[in-house]
Amino acid sequence: MMNHHETIIVGAGPAGLQMGHFMNRAQRDYVILEAANKAGQFFAHHPRHRVLHSINKRFNPFPEFEYNMRHDWNSLIADDQSLLFTKYSTDLFPNADDLVRYLNDFAIKLEIKVRYNTRVVNISKEDRPGTAKKLFYLKANDGREYSCKVLIMATGAVSERIPDIPGIELADTYSKHEIDTRKYDGKLVAIIGRGNSAFEVANHLAPHAAIIHICAGRALKHAWNTHFLGDLRAINNTVLDMYQLKSLHSYLGIEAVKLSKQDDQIAVDFRDLVLHWEKVGYFTDTKPYDYVIVCAGWNYVDTSLFAENCRPATKKGGVFAVLKTNWESDNVENLFFIGTSMQANDRQTASGFIHGFRYNIQTMHHMMEERYHNVLYPCRLLSCDVSPVADLIVERTSVEASMYHLNTFMGDVIVVPDDSREKVIYYCDLPIAHAKEQTWFKNAKHIFTVVLKYATDGSYLGDQFWKASLRPSVSYYHNGKLIDDITGSESLVQRFDTDDFPGGNANKNRNAIKNFINKHTNLNPGEQFFDSFLASENIQNRLFQPLTEDESAKIPPEYFRKLEWDSNRSATVFEAVQ
Repeated sequence: MMNHHETIIVGAGPAGLQMGHFMNRAQRDYVILEAANKAGQFFAHHPRHRVLHSINKRFNPFPEFEYNMRHDWNSLIADDQSLLFTKYSTDLFPNADDLVRYLNDFAIKLEIKVRYNTRVVNISKEDRPGTAKKLFYLKANDGREYSCKVLIMATGAVSERIPDIPGIELADTYSKHEIDTRKYDGKLVAIIGRGNSAFEVANHLAPHAAIIHICAGRALKHAWNTHFLGDLRAINNTVLDMYQLKSLHSYLGIEAVKLSKQDDQIAVDFRDLVLHWEKVGYFTDTKPYDYVIVCAGWNYVDTSLFAENCRPATKKGGVFAVLKTNWESDNVENLFFIGTSMQANDRQTASGFIHGFRYNIQTMHHMMEERYHNVLYPCRLLSCDVSPVADLIVERTSVEASMYHLNTFMGDVIVVPDDSREKVIYYCDLPIAHAKEQTWFKNAKHIFTVVLKYATDGSYLGDQFWKASLRPSVSYYHNGKLIDDITGSESLVQRFDTDDFPGGNANKNRNAIKNFINKHTNLNPGEQFFDSFLASENIQNRLFQPLTEDESAKIPPEYFRKLEWDSNRSATVFEAVQ
């Protein structure tokens, strides 16, 4: 018997459950097919050492629910605001078992339609007799067949990436290596990989192994520098700390090219690109290890499930499906990918993590409602005046979690009409790349986009640390072309509706945005809004402390040139004054 639904979601992890909630709320015909006997099965086994990298910060200084979601990286979006992960754990980095418990409670309490113990083994797309158009047909492991118009893959990480290295079968993998640390007491261990999973394994084994070598072919990327959560997190860098302090464990920027059996050990052939020797080339070496563990990341699409006529195109060696800006397969109509797969379109912010893709899925659901059910994408209508527009920009950049977690990738789009008798249209939470593709965006005379983005202010704070913080950024487009942009001032708590210290101008960002909008639209002819950093010149005179004669004498005169500060001179001035 055929089981038909308008939409089928494959996978009852956090992404599938999140979309299921939105489908429930809209009263759509859907079902989630889940291979396991419970929701969130991936997290029942991963991370292997059970500590999540997603923070669970329960206490914050501001009352708004959305502001607090900025610091809750595990909760899903629900109408019931009491259904939060922060009630399941008090740990800043919680145990993965708590997430599994939360996800199953979420599914039960919100009555998400999940069919468990149903593994999809084959997907085709056919035009069968009696159907108006091509449908997807899914065959399950129990022989049942399902059909749908719209197919959403929420399967998350589906398989480990294994490097194409001769002898790699001699190595263990992240998912399958033995985690009983007694096995590694006094042993030599090589870990192939450079991401969080590699360092997670190294941290776990650090008290037991005699020597650990983490082997990767290029320099590390630290999340605290790149602001990308997929890069190495501080919670996992214990071995890197030990390496810098010469405590035997090491990170080696070399590439493993071959594994072979050597008595009771595994010999690993390495090569290292040498550019600073007289002869440029590869330096090669062989080292023996008791255990080799591969931690090379994940694949997020299983193309073997799909028949040839609906097989999604992939990129990065099959790691990701190629997606349009609305997360639809680039070559298969009505096939979508959600959850961690959404990082195929965003490798800079949080799209690959719960606190990012929960908002991507919310936006995608609005897009699907408009496409399949003629429900217009939600927007706000504002009077044609700079004040309500700037007020909403400041409110959302100060409070909203979506813009905060998906900075630069997702933001707001504002359409300003020529006729002041019409309304300003304010769209929230659109992928900026998707908005730019739309005809209405390309044809509009006055469009503003609003995102949060990381920016530096040129302040020097020590040896190599610069103040880089999220700030509101407003860009102006005319007929689809970028004309101008403005970036606001920083805030220690990323609130742009107040000021961090007494005497500051709490309205500086609001008024700067008003002036910027007015500059390009003339909505408020002749008006100029006070956007100085300080509230008044008197306050500046009271708070500013000039250098003493002794301090001035230490600084070369050329460093006093205005508006020409760079990092080197900032460093010199700082050190001289100290």
